[in-house]
Amino acid sequence: MMLEKQNLLVHLNVSDLQNLIKEAIKNELHEFLEVFQGNRNNLEEESEIISRNDACKLLKVSTTTLFHWNNNNILKAKKIGNRVYYLKSDVIDKLKSVA
Repeated sequence: MMLEKQNLLVHLNVSDLQNLIKEAIKNELHEFLEVFQGNRNNLEEESEIISRNDACKLLKVSTTTLFHWNNNNILKAKKIGNRVYYLKSDVIDKLKSVA
């Protein structure tokens, strides 16, 4: 059975219409905040930095190996001043690719 598009005419007073609009906006904002907070948590995890020693421990390699991997673009390091750091997400991706 095919339903045809039907127009429905509803009589609402101004306050009822305002309440419907407020409720619709509240629902949309609630859904948006759930998605946004989930994405923000993912971004925070992805942008977390760890020290060279922590990266060595996670990957079970020496600092020399990390140095060579950086030079060969296998696992790029980030420098802040004279200190070397790695993005935790990059290290985890490297762990996954080896496993």
